[in-house]
Amino acid sequence: MAATGLEGPLGRAPRTRRGFALTPLADIMFQLLIFFMLSSSLAPYALLPLSPPARAPGTEAGVPPRPASDAVPQPLAQAIWHLERGAVRAGDIRLPFESLPEALSVLRAEGISDIVVFISRQARAQDLADLLVPVRRAGVVRLQLIGR
Repeated sequence: MAATGLEGPLGRAPRTRRGFALTPLADIMFQLLIFFMLSSSLAPYALLPLSPPARAPGTEAGVPPRPASDAVPQPLAQAIWHLERGAVRAGDIRLPFESLPEALSVLRAEGISDIVVFISRQARAQDLADLLVPVRRAGVVRLQLIGR
């Protein structure tokens, strides 16, 4: 056998290099995708019923109401609350969730039907659920959630 200079250190010809195979990488990516899709739970977000923005009586959807030239602008009747862990704060008053039905009935008697809720960092998802149940039962027209 003549030496041609193409032989490796063991007397065999060196192998040609194959290209990088992407099939195992694609298999792993699909398995990870399926794992994360099955392990995540999107159902709790679908269970939160939030009402659409309230429209003024007598207005059609998509058509802004025309202001009357001699009408005096009415102030918006809104309550501003801060959702904390285990309670709602309205100004300096801290309301535990057990006293929310009474507070909501007082607001309805005063003609306040809109509530703006600022969600603090300490609030949990359960606190939001504990707030939504009595608000929905009280028939609040509009609830705005503002949070991080």
